[in-house]
Amino acid sequence: MKILIAEDERVSRRLLESRLKKWGYDVTAAEDGEEAWEFFQKEHFPMVISDWMMPKMDGLELLKKIRSIERPGYVYTILLTARSEKDDLLAGMDSGADDFIAKPFDKDELLARLKVGLRITDLERDLAQRNQELGQINERMKRDLEAAAKIQQSFLPSKLPQCDNIEFAWKYVPCDELAGDTLNVFFLDEEHIGLYLLDVSGHGVPAALLSVNLSRILNPNPGQSDLLKEHKPGSPTGYQIVPPEEVADRLNQRFPLDSTTEQYFTMQYGQLHIKSGMLKFFSAGHPPMVYVKKDGSSKAIQVRSMPIGFMVGVGKVYDEETLALESGDRLYFYSDGIIEAMNSKREQFGVERLLENLGRARPLPLAETLDQLSNRIDQWTNGKGCGDDLSILALEIKN
Repeated sequence: MKILIAEDERVSRRLLESRLKKWGYDVTAAEDGEEAWEFFQKEHFPMVISDWMMPKMDGLELLKKIRSIERPGYVYTILLTARSEKDDLLAGMDSGADDFIAKPFDKDELLARLKVGLRITDLERDLAQRNQELGQINERMKRDLEAAAKIQQSFLPSKLPQCDNIEFAWKYVPCDELAGDTLNVFFLDEEHIGLYLLDVSGHGVPAALLSVNLSRILNPNPGQSDLLKEHKPGSPTGYQIVPPEEVADRLNQRFPLDSTTEQYFTMQYGQLHIKSGMLKFFSAGHPPMVYVKKDGSSKAIQVRSMPIGFMVGVGKVYDEETLALESGDRLYFYSDGIIEAMNSKREQFGVERLLENLGRARPLPLAETLDQLSNRIDQWTNGKGCGDDLSILALEIKN
């Protein structure tokens, strides 16, 4: 280990230098604090031993300068001094001294203090190395999470169904890199559109893994999944659309509540008949949909039911609901992050405020109502966001 000595007394400096070299240390000796400071700026010294009283620059000033600059690795400092008063020692510690050795020094005491300093610098070096390794691991995990987030977001609607009489819009703001929410809207056939929004309990990777798995199986292509559409030989299309209540029961059987992870999800799924505006849907433990009419009046459509997986093996659990949508009507599916968003007084945003905001926003284009709601949530939480994933899927029946 390299040690820098700052000692203006020639005999003491030579004796100290001789002792340190004899013990195997690489020693650089300076005649005063100013010369030591010049040496220190050019090289890295894990340990500095300095006399207190020196011309040009004393030991206290030298240690202050050493502590004032950022260098990789810790510098262990020892002050040589004849002072032993409490105030003097406190002044030395305030300047950055780690230890003190009384002058004239005892070689055994000096060796013991050096061993202490060596242990500390070794520990610091190991810690710095571990921190660097952790930093590399964290950076790799960050890249992996970003890649996983891109995969997850690839299941979101890339292109909304184009219909003359129906408009769709959605907004998705995960609270972390990965989210437990997901949503989608797609053609089931020429006459029906499927749409869903679901919210997996918890956060982070476990919730995101289940969310991605659900996105994969909630696929309208019967060649990839039989959950929403199943093969039916002899039919004109070769398949049939699975009714919403049957979709719910199939999900309930496939994803029973895991008693170990206690992971579950809530969901709303609907099948919208394009010409009539009739929506058949199920709601499994999910917040109420918001129904906004053309005149701006709004109401919550609440279906009281259990989340998916809570009741397995008890027969039929979910019922199919219907809603007749008329020209000018809007419907919003959303996750509970919106209504559970809290302000500084720990008050939740709530369903009533959601109804009020979406009703008042009725004159705006559909997509703008989602942006306005997101901004309103930010105002409500003083810019802190929901604290949960924010996802919302909306539709409007056009004239």
